[in-house]
Amino acid sequence: MRNKSKFLTFISFLSLVITGCGGGGSQSSDPSVEPSVAPSVEPSVDPSVEPSLEPSVSPSVEPSIEPSEEPSSDPTPLADPSVVFHYQNPGADYDQYALWLWAPKKDGAEYYFQGVDDYGAYGKFSLSIWPEAVVSNTLNFIVKSKGSWDIKDPGDDRSVDFSWIVPNSLNEYHVYLKTKDPEIYIDDTGVLPEVIKRAALTRAQLVVSSTFNIKKVELYAGEDIVMQREVPDESISTSCNIIYPEDFEADFLKDYRVKVLLENGHILYSDVSTYSLFDSDQFTSKYNYDGELGAIYSEEATEFKVWSPISSEVKLRIYDTGTPLALGGTDTPIIEEVMTPGEKGVWSKRVDGNLEGKYYTYVVTNKKYDHQEVVDPYAKSAGVNGLRGMVVDFRKTNPEGWEDVVYLGRDRKELTVYETHVCDVTSSDTWNGTEDNRLLFSGVIEKGTTYSEGGVTVKTGFDHIVELGVNAIQFIPIFDQANDEVNKEFNWGYNPLNYNVVEGSYSSDPYNGYTRIIEFKQLVQAFNEEGISVIMDVVYNHVNGVDYQSFDVLVPEYYFRRANGSLSNGSGCGNETASDRYMFAKFMKDSTKFWLEEYKLGGFRFDLMGLHPWSMMNNLVEDLKEINPYVVVYGEPWEGGSTPLDSSARADQANQKKFKGYGAFNDKMRDALIKGGMKGKEELGFITNMESAISANDEKAILKGIRGTVGEGATSYATDPNLTTNYVTCHDNYTLYDRFIATGAFDLPEDATPEQIEERNQLFAKMNVLANSIVFLSQGTTFMLAGEEFLRTKQGVSDSYKSSYEINELDYSLKVKHLDMFESYQRLIAMKQNLDGLHLEAADTTEKKLPVAFNENKTTIEYNLADIADNRTFKVLIRNGLDLGDVEDTTYDLTGYELYWSTTQGDSKILSNKTELDKFETLIVWTTND
Repeated sequence: MRNKSKFLTFISFLSLVITGCGGGGSQSSDPSVEPSVAPSVEPSVDPSVEPSLEPSVSPSVEPSIEPSEEPSSDPTPLADPSVVFHYQNPGADYDQYALWLWAPKKDGAEYYFQGVDDYGAYGKFSLSIWPEAVVSNTLNFIVKSKGSWDIKDPGDDRSVDFSWIVPNSLNEYHVYLKTKDPEIYIDDTGVLPEVIKRAALTRAQLVVSSTFNIKKVELYAGEDIVMQREVPDESISTSCNIIYPEDFEADFLKDYRVKVLLENGHILYSDVSTYSLFDSDQFTSKYNYDGELGAIYSEEATEFKVWSPISSEVKLRIYDTGTPLALGGTDTPIIEEVMTPGEKGVWSKRVDGNLEGKYYTYVVTNKKYDHQEVVDPYAKSAGVNGLRGMVVDFRKTNPEGWEDVVYLGRDRKELTVYETHVCDVTSSDTWNGTEDNRLLFSGVIEKGTTYSEGGVTVKTGFDHIVELGVNAIQFIPIFDQANDEVNKEFNWGYNPLNYNVVEGSYSSDPYNGYTRIIEFKQLVQAFNEEGISVIMDVVYNHVNGVDYQSFDVLVPEYYFRRANGSLSNGSGCGNETASDRYMFAKFMKDSTKFWLEEYKLGGFRFDLMGLHPWSMMNNLVEDLKEINPYVVVYGEPWEGGSTPLDSSARADQANQKKFKGYGAFNDKMRDALIKGGMKGKEELGFITNMESAISANDEKAILKGIRGTVGEGATSYATDPNLTTNYVTCHDNYTLYDRFIATGAFDLPEDATPEQIEERNQLFAKMNVLANSIVFLSQGTTFMLAGEEFLRTKQGVSDSYKSSYEINELDYSLKVKHLDMFESYQRLIAMKQNLDGLHLEAADTTEKKLPVAFNENKTTIEYNLADIADNRTFKVLIRNGLDLGDVEDTTYDLTGYELYWSTTQGDSKILSNKTELDKFETLIVWTTND
């Protein structure tokens, strides 16, 4: 990336900081080589949690830099360049505000303002905190509420480009901000920096905008002027457009720049984005490619193919090891050859001989990157930290008996999905398995582990999951992440690095690209043998960071959506992929087909699926069903922020009726039950409200959800159970226990006795089971968060994406305390899987064919389910904790019925002509049809 002249002093000063810092900031001495330590992680985002970046340091921790009392009070020039943020919000209590600051590809943290002057609040920070800002000249920021995400002013993430600002004599870069104003000013009078805000070639014209009035624009391709326009005095403004001459045809290999003469006589220069031209017929007809990409292996030769149509050179490097020198390996390739450009922008190179087990990279040169070394996005395994792809002979990766692993042919409406993180299964001391297997794939499938307490012994880990009886397990991301795979720290994994590579930190040897494949296949095999499908959580909507990322290096700007010239942020993680473009859509299809075929997965869960076009998703799922007709696909039908993808095109809830072959989470029923997601902590739903009846909208959301419909009030987003995944909790947000605590409705006095605490825990256990009983006794696919079956807590953390292993662990001592809960979950899961009346198609789930009704006081729900196989009818009766004093409303004549299960009394419930429901009880009874 080009460095800008005004920033050269800053770069020179911080060069020592970069080469000397450890961890994620470490860089190779060769600027063409990627960082030898993988970049820090970006967080996962779900619109049901606060988007963007969760604090990586406690909001109560002061910044690591000691600020001066006033930004310019010290007469001695500082050797260390600093940035000073000024924030104006008249009448505000500035103590309630903070800054969230982060360098590109790095985590953010909260920093406090340090004083107030005539302009507003200010905070001064040494730029040595963020050495990565040197590479991009950029520091990202958000003004927010201190210690929370209740306020983001004005709302979107913003960036300071230091080339815009002339530092003062103290080497300070001053930035001035105003509340509800997205502009960035360079002094306290509201002066904007003289910058070109946008310069882009669109399909029809050159578009240029500046912070100041434009008098003349010249477009250059290299040294040649391509077009120009002088703006008449009466038309002068901050923007200038030039319609293309008839003979203009964009050359995607050329480096376009503009020279802009401002009205005040100043001259500005800027690179020109060709982003919009990637959607032109000229580009798509010339470069859209349908063939195979990646390292195509055989014993005789390996052919390498990579799509990089606007690059001037691509080299292939082959290494003996996947480990760079900085991590104990070597940076000397055994082969380095220039690849051959071919049709459709594909570069290729055939290398004779058996390269199995070798590692490789590409070195790319184009108008944005100069000899930049990257991993092949189609690489199917990698060395440590995912820094080099691997040539794989997949015949060597199959465990003994792999040929017996088959796709489990189940109707998706029979599925009971158990969501967990690989490490959560074994991170607790109560797991009691082999220490060397802890936090690894091998630990997840270790058999024979138990925990004992008070004379009670329970199964843990793999045996616990099998004992629970679920028939599908969803692991949150197991693809290669931007993590340090050796010095491990907890992370959910929503920070994609190499999409087709198994994450190495979960393997016993992250240095060996074969080990991660074999051990993940062993995991799939072990669950398959128990009748449990493995579902993979996929995050194709964003990458960990765009600059120097493989996709961006290979085809700058193509793979990521932009809005007004800047990266759009519909993911809340700083970028979003352009899955509406042919080649990224192709990548998603190729990638999911690879995972399905090679690893025999049962399905996929799509993160922020609303950022993908529903038409593309329809095609993707159609392709997958040709491999496995029973593949289950579902996703989050929403976005994590604003996106330029047309609303009618998104695979989100508003378009759910257009989905074919895949479903989405039903957050409407979840919110009606517990007010999860974006709802306020104090809001109460059917499960938690013990004071008043639920609203009419919530009532309808629950009734619709039980019938396999997604909706609320009069609105139905989906009316087919094949499109519905019902749930109340997932990895995002609170566990049920923590959600109940967060409401404040069940607070205990500070001096609460152990008996009072235990009484509340028992209440929460009943509420927990009630919530998931409604999920499991509904039409559609059912889904649960691991650990809910024994009242799991994350100690009140609502977004634990990188909290710690301890916060996220599955504590099996809770199973000893709540064995009655565990048994209720077993019975509910078994019923969901085996009762054909819970696997209905849309035509049989209408209000007329499947009536579901609340009583008058909205305290109970009643409906019947057919057991066609055994000619029986099951009656489901559900009561919440609301007590309106009318016993008749919660009493039923169950003469002639047999008991299946009571979630409060197990199999000891006595049925009669006046059977009263307990508070928080789900009662299931049956009778033989005449």
